Amino acid sequence: MSLRVVLLSAAACAALTALAAVLLDWSFERAVVLAPVVVMVAGAAGFLVVLWTRILLETFRGRRRT
Repeated sequence: MSLRVVLLSAAACAALTALAAVLLDWSFERAVVLAPVVVMVAGAAGFLVVLWTRILLETFRGRRRT
């Protein structure tokens, strides 16, 4: 794994943690403790967006063929 990927990942995790602290009105310390949960929830939400986008695209492509 390259150093660039590790640094980008760490920056993304820190940004998500800071965003959660601001949006949920938490102290930054509490957000850091809950950072693994915040990152997992963001990943799950991103997964669902990609999944449903692919489902919709495949549905529309299937309708054009018939």
